[in-house]
Formats: sequence, C-alpha cells, structure tokens
Amino acid sequence: MDKILSSVEKVVEHSKQVSIDNVALRVFANSLKPEEFEGELTLFEKDDELTLDDSIAFGFVYNAVNFSYWGEPKWTYTVDGEDKGGGIGMLHALLRGIHDGYNLLSSEYLKTMSISEIKELLRANIEIPLLNERLIMLRTLGDCISSRYDGSFTTFIDDADWDAVKIVEKLVDEMPDVFNDEGSYEGSKVRFYKRAQLVPSHLHELWLLGISDMDVTSLDKMTALADYKVPQVLRKCGVIQYTPELARKVDSTVELASGSEEEVEIRAMTVWAIELLAQHMRKRGIEVNSLQIDHALRFRGRQKSPNDKPYHHTRTVWY
Repeated sequence: MDKILSSVEKVVEHSKQVSIDNVALRVFANSLKPEEFEGELTLFEKDDELTLDDSIAFGFVYNAVNFSYWGEPKWTYTVDGEDKGGGIGMLHALLRGIHDGYNLLSSEYLKTMSISEIKELLRANIEIPLLNERLIMLRTLGDCISSRYDGSFTTFIDDADWDAVKIVEKLVDEMPDVFNDEGSYEGSKVRFYKRAQLVPSHLHELWLLGISDMDVTSLDKMTALADYKVPQVLRKCGVIQYTPELARKVDSTVELASGSEEEVEIRAMTVWAIELLAQHMRKRGIEVNSLQIDHALRFRGRQKSPNDKPYHHTRTVWY
C-alpha cells in the first residue's frame, strides 16, 4: 500500500540502528527460486461445519487476537498431542472454541464476551500474554460489526468491494483500536497495518481452498507483514543488519519497547527490504508480490539451524 511505503521511506532514509545491505539483498534475491512462489501456502483449513459467512467471520476474529505469544515458557496450545505455538496455536484454539459451543462468529456474542470466557477459550500451558487486551479487541470488533453492518462480517467485505486496499483502510478507520497499527518516527507517522492486511489475505485463502467463489482484488498492493519473524530471516541472510548495540540487545533477548525508535526501524526496514526483493525478482522475470515473498520467508523461518539468532522481543498488540 502506498500509505505504508511512503510512511516507512523516511525511516529508511534516516535509520540509525538498522540498515539494508544492498549487495546481500541482490545475492539473496538471486537465491530465491520461482518454485518457492508457485504453491501458495494456506494457514486456514477447510471446515465443513463452517459456512462461507462463518469462514469470513473467522478471518476477522482470528486476526483481531493474533499477536504476542513469546515468553518463557511460550504460550503453546496442544493439538492431538503436538504443541502448536504462536498463530497456529491460536487458530486451533479458536476453532476448538467454536466447536465447543463458543459463539465466536457472532458479533453480538463478541461484544459482550467476558474475561472468564476468553480465559477459558485460550487455556493452554500458561495464561496467554495480553489477555485483557485480546478481550477488548474482540468486544470492539463485535460492537462495530453489530452496530454498523447488522452483525454481518460479509457485509463489511461487500461494502469494500472485496478490494484488499479498501478492506484494510476500512478496518483501520472504523476499528482503530483493533487495527490501526501505526508508530512515530522523528515526528512523522509510520504505518504498518500488519494484522489488517491479514484479513484480505485470509479471504484469498478462502478462494484458494474453494470455500469462496470470490477472490479479493488488489492483493498485489499489500506489503510485508512487519512483525518479528521476517526480520529474523532477513538478518540471518545478511539483508538487514543491526548496529553492534542493537544486535547485543536482540541477541540477549532484551525487550525493545513498542513504538521505540529501534523497533520502528526494524519493522520499517523489513517492509522496505521485501519491496526491494520483489523488484529484483520481477527484473528476473519472476512475477511475485511482496506478500508472496513475505510468506516464502516465513516458511524459510520454520527451518531451524543451530546458529539461528533470536528474533527481537517486543510486547505489543500489533504482532
């Protein structure tokens, strides 16, 4: 999105602690293979018990609470005897809740959900971080959809013409407490909209899975989803580099404050590096967008090696 890219450009120009190595970026771009983008990965799985409207609603609910799982120990949800951390664990916890009778796909239920209900819903090895904040997100989401769209998440999407850019802008404008992922850098606003961009991405998954006959448009205008995993991969490949002081903090898992200069620089450089990678790929004749590269790097990030360095730690509702 132009709003995101234009806002991160100033950070890129003035960044003090994070930089992009253009030589390493070109080398890494040349190492990316076309087949890494041929099969699009989906996180959501088709569930015959969910209607299309249900599946659309799930994308809103899931991405309203899909953030901040790290800790010692990390919040983990067990599925068939296997521990699932992070967003995958959250996805399974929400689906379990729906099948256990929680009316999570109803805006009327969401806006009156209690702390005891969400605590029980997300029960796992430990209490999930930012539990109260997640409850507020769900209540705010429910109130908006109930009061403005007669309780229909699909109507919200229809009102945005199934256009990814319009969907993101509506989420940010109408539910800022849930989706207005912005920071500040040297007095200027910096936009990221990580979780908001995941809503149209979810709709695209529904189309890929054959759940929806309608696909979103303008998905190629989405940017990288600036969180902690992609910068970790980019740093591992030498594409982004930290100053010695910032590297020490990250490698020692010193928490970086949400909205701090260091954190904003890491996120902004991540978005910019992915845009540059996409440009290099297209010059090689490989038609790929930033969101596809983001997904490919996340897949690479799952492949662990002994010399992996930590990701940066920030306790935030935005990722």
